[in-house]
Order: sequence, then structure tokens, then C-alpha cells
Amino acid sequence: MSMTTINGKEYKCKKLDVKATAYCGRQRTYMGTWATVNKTIAVDPKIIPLGSKIYIPQFNTIFIAEDTGGAVKGNKIDIFMSDYKTCMRWGIKNITIYVLE
Repeated sequence: MSMTTINGKEYKCKKLDVKATAYCGRQRTYMGTWATVNKTIAVDPKIIPLGSKIYIPQFNTIFIAEDTGGAVKGNKIDIFMSDYKTCMRWGIKNITIYVLE
């Protein structure tokens, strides 16, 4: 476990390097909520437990691991975004995320 500071507050966290893709569309998550921009990500629950809070520095936002996906395996996340064009602009990126305690 390490520590990270987000907006002046310290959190215990686990740092992970992941491949990040994006998805969109009106849909319910695996946890039964509606996917929300700047909140929802899909994860492999074997790596990141569902319900975990995930800080993504590129957005300076804390997301919640609420969804899963057939292609989301291992150290991969899928970030919910507003529309197809935004998803295509994001593409596929290797990023560092922080799983908060």
C-alpha cells in the first residue's frame, strides 16, 4: 500500500498500470446503476473489486468500479464517456490509476 494526495486529502491506495479504453451508450452497469460520465468504469473484478473507488489522474476524478465487460480482463479498465466521438478520441491508453482504500 502507498499513499496519494487528491485535492489536498491523503488516501491509502494501490497503484496500478492499466490499459484504458472507453465505452458509451445508455445502459445499466453490472451493479444495476446507470452508467454515468466521470463516475463509472468497468473492471475485471478479479483485479479490482466491484464498488472500489478509483482515482484517474487524467480526469482528476474519483470513479467507481460499477461495471464489467467481456473484453475487460486483467489490468484493463473501460471508462464510461458521453458519446462515441469522445470514446474514439480517447482511444487506447496505458495509464496509471489508484485503487483507493
